[in-house]
Amino acid sequence: DFLKFKPTSNHPPCHNHSIAPTTAALTTLLIAPQPSHAAKAIPLSTGDFNPDSFKPVCAASDSFYRFLQGSTRAVVGDDNFSEYGPLIAGGLLRIRLELCVVESFFNEAVGPFIKQNGLTWILPWHETVETFIAGSIFALATTFILVGSTKIVQILAFYSDLILGGPCRLFGGFFFDRARGEPVTLDVSFFWWKKRLIGPPVDFKEEELKKKTGEGEEKWLDLDNVKAKDFPLLIVSGGIKLTGEVLRVVREVVEAVDLFVGRYLVLLASGYIIIKFVHFKIFPDFP
Repeated sequence: DFLKFKPTSNHPPCHNHSIAPTTAALTTLLIAPQPSHAAKAIPLSTGDFNPDSFKPVCAASDSFYRFLQGSTRAVVGDDNFSEYGPLIAGGLLRIRLELCVVESFFNEAVGPFIKQNGLTWILPWHETVETFIAGSIFALATTFILVGSTKIVQILAFYSDLILGGPCRLFGGFFFDRARGEPVTLDVSFFWWKKRLIGPPVDFKEEELKKKTGEGEEKWLDLDNVKAKDFPLLIVSGGIKLTGEVLRVVREVVEAVDLFVGRYLVLLASGYIIIKFVHFKIFPDFP
């Protein structure tokens, strides 16, 4: 009966002979696209740009991963390292991955691009579509990568200062002061309250007043009371104390960078893209 169906006045003819070729063509295009369409997508999905075979080169991150692996094994022992190996390796590999993201981005993407094209695309006199796209992609990629990766760098800097910097400053400073003939002191403070538990008595209010007036300023390196036999101790302890101070400065710098990235980088990147867009679309001939 279906084959004998004849359209009535309420059912116009379907013209199957004209729809079938169109449907077949669309089906063929969706299931097996033409080579001309596939060729356009090849450059961004093969070779170095293929996500399945992309292997970033992260020499520094790999070295740091090996260092963490060896340090962890030395601390926990071979038996515990073997027992908890998957957990340890999983954590350390993810630390390495976060560091590798930053290292690979700047070494394999930003560096070669700047070497090839220079820095004229950042804020050129005359904005073009190439400079607009390059600057916008760079701003977005830098924001995504740094916002997610600087926090782990800050954590590493904090623990480096806690484990190495703190003891270096404590013990190095102690022996450095002894080599200079300074007395052993131990001061305890809580907000405005301060008291010396060990060492000669001192009036802290008077000391603060002298510092404000400039009368109580101490020499940065007072060697007047150093004996000849104490010079080796002075050099060694001074080097240890200096190492601790350097780690403290590095931690503070990394924390400042992480704070800046977390609070202001997104705003700066968005403003930068807006400025380039306005320059490109609204004022293309300025200046």
